[in-house]
Amino acid sequence: MALRGAGAGALLIRALFRHPTCSSTVVVSYNVLLPVEESVGLLLLPETSLHAPVLGGFSSCLGFRGIAAAAEVKKNNAAAAADVVPRPSMPRLSSNGILGRRFYKKAHVKPAEDGSSGWYVVLLDNRVLKTPAKKPLKVPNAALAHAVAAEWEWQDSSGIRPFTMPLMKLAATSIDQMPSDRDRVVESLLKYFHTDSLCLRAHDMDPLAEKQVKMWDPLLDWFKSEIGVRPLVTSSIFGTTQPPEVLDAVEKAIRECSDWQLAAVDWLAGTARSLIVALAIARGRLGIEEAIEIIRLEEDHQVEDWGYVEGGHDIDEADIRVKISSCSVFLRLL
Repeated sequence: MALRGAGAGALLIRALFRHPTCSSTVVVSYNVLLPVEESVGLLLLPETSLHAPVLGGFSSCLGFRGIAAAAEVKKNNAAAAADVVPRPSMPRLSSNGILGRRFYKKAHVKPAEDGSSGWYVVLLDNRVLKTPAKKPLKVPNAALAHAVAAEWEWQDSSGIRPFTMPLMKLAATSIDQMPSDRDRVVESLLKYFHTDSLCLRAHDMDPLAEKQVKMWDPLLDWFKSEIGVRPLVTSSIFGTTQPPEVLDAVEKAIRECSDWQLAAVDWLAGTARSLIVALAIARGRLGIEEAIEIIRLEEDHQVEDWGYVEGGHDIDEADIRVKISSCSVFLRLL
């Protein structure tokens, strides 16, 4: 897993990771909660809840290098804190991904009472469900509200499992982060559009190239008719740089998305490694199965050559299926 923050932050993480006697929990660098035990697990949390490294009783076991690294991280974080938009701090999960025991008897919905016509809130018993930023989970229509409520209703008495509630995650992201993060998300999507998977092709002599042309080119043709431009395609190992007119048209298409649509498009683009696929799903050009087939084209080609690895390919496929399906359903319910 890639860890954010370099230099001093990375040194601090390595110092803690190596030391065999540390057994507590320490918050390190920008966004990593690191339990230092025999087996180390990582839980990503919002950046601003972790700006000052908390060392507790670790100073005696870190040594001079680790203490110096911690001081440098604290200094760098303090300098950057003023420029960071606060994000909600998330509850801590157990090692098996459980948030806590189910504390409610029933999840249901009702119309919002703040004058927002057509909007609904989700309730756990008689309490309005809140986002991680403590805002009411208010959604644009009854259908989406019922879908989120169903995710909460599905949780059993042994514990609440956030990883089984992708619609809740998308709704909370739309409410908490998108209003303030729109520009950052748009800029990130445009930055990685230069390396969109559908624009990076195998060499003409590679058998994969023919499959890419057959499955991906129709989507690029649709993109041109829908967005107004056709992205450049290359088989160079150095990639390509999309021209300004392409980027301008893509940016316009992204900015037309509402906060709710953009949350799903951002997640889709990361899962598919393709903004083209994400927009095609968002605009109804691709269904779930066709999208998964396009996303997995290269991996399926490798499976044909090298075989199917249980515990690897099957898990990847299931993960992609959950993410693509949940985002597609979320978009259809808006």
